[in-house]
Amino acid sequence: MKEIPKALIIDSLFSIKFMKSNLIVQMMKKNKLFSLLIFSILLSIIYNTNYSSYALDNSDHISGNLPIINAQYNATSPTDYFNETIYPRYALATRPIGMIKYPNKVNPSIVTYGKEIKLIVSGSSETTNWNFTLIDDNISLSLDIISSDYVENKWHFTTLPEIEREGLYDLQLNCSTGDDYQTHAVQILEEQQYPFTFVHISDSHFPAYYEDFNTTSINLETIEDIKAVDPDFIIHTGDLIQGPTMYFLNPETGKQMSSEMQYKLSLWALDLFDKPVFFIYGNHEFIASSLIPDDPKTQYYKYFGDVIYQNFSYLDWSFVGYGAEWPGLSQTDYDAVFNILTQNSDGATVLYYHYDFAGHATNLLKKFPIELALSGHIHHEELYMQKNTLYHVQAPLFEHAFTLFTILNETSLDVDAQIFNFELVPYVPPTPIETTTTPYAFGSLLIIIFSVMVYYYKRKQ
Repeated sequence: MKEIPKALIIDSLFSIKFMKSNLIVQMMKKNKLFSLLIFSILLSIIYNTNYSSYALDNSDHISGNLPIINAQYNATSPTDYFNETIYPRYALATRPIGMIKYPNKVNPSIVTYGKEIKLIVSGSSETTNWNFTLIDDNISLSLDIISSDYVENKWHFTTLPEIEREGLYDLQLNCSTGDDYQTHAVQILEEQQYPFTFVHISDSHFPAYYEDFNTTSINLETIEDIKAVDPDFIIHTGDLIQGPTMYFLNPETGKQMSSEMQYKLSLWALDLFDKPVFFIYGNHEFIASSLIPDDPKTQYYKYFGDVIYQNFSYLDWSFVGYGAEWPGLSQTDYDAVFNILTQNSDGATVLYYHYDFAGHATNLLKKFPIELALSGHIHHEELYMQKNTLYHVQAPLFEHAFTLFTILNETSLDVDAQIFNFELVPYVPPTPIETTTTPYAFGSLLIIIFSVMVYYYKRKQ
């Protein structure tokens, strides 16, 4: 679907709203109060427009050059990638979330030698014979269970590996009531040290057909490019799949592919990184439609679990992410993210999310000292500073877009050969709030006042 030119939209709006401009001018000349109200309502519209856009303040704005998509990528069947004989890890990488709730393939754990590994597992209180094993291509490591606790139908374990050996491991669980397996769930390092690197990607939209190219083909090429720069981990800020749109058809059948098949293809692709991948969902993960035979949200919970937010640390940096679709987080989930940020008062903080739905990210960024904010959704890249926060909006992965961040120390980073230094804002505990607010409330209030005054003016006339 082609985008309607902004100029055409603006021209249409002005034609509709001001076709009686002569009458309005006459009224404004007669009544200064009416002129003031007109000015106020226009001001409120501008106010809301500015805050509903992603960049609240484009001071120190830096725009990157976006890659050009050309016709060399011809559409091929996505089912070509489902051949388990060619891709032996496909069956492992695409297993649903089972008993293992944390760590898993999209919310892994990164620990150093001698550090405990925390595990969260669902199951009955009667379950026994717990056995956890870390597995890679060469070795299996048993985890010694140090402690366990059963809370709200989940087991919380504290474990340690038997030996010290670096690697990115799958996690296998065996117990009296069943078994489970999660790929690339745990990375063990000898030490974490500065500088360290991570890659920000977003909006992969597996698998879609845009005109004459296939997003899957481009994404797989880009994954190889990312592997070449060898980051310590990857953060994906949502819209992993395309979902139900007419852009996406299975060329063998001419019909929409199920969301389950889209998720499985995506998980297989993420497994190719051979690095820890932290993924939070976007709006495309939950778009329901009669065009596809299943419900994307149901399938998402099946393959990714029901955790809305993530939190992990790397040296002095704390990473906090949350998934969101329109119209944003529930109050409970917003409060949970709020509480995580409240507890992360020391060190530098990275907040990652898909988009600022309902102004939730804006609210959090106003209340906490956050050095780096990562997002996607708008399908073009932006990099800019606002106060003490560096904002990075990532362009789609299918445009060969990814960004390497090099964290130099506890207060600075390097991105695109530019050094950004952050002075940590003195931490002030935020005032507890009962409900989240959005910038639209102010504009809505002005509209109500304006309507009442117009009614009064007409009565007076």
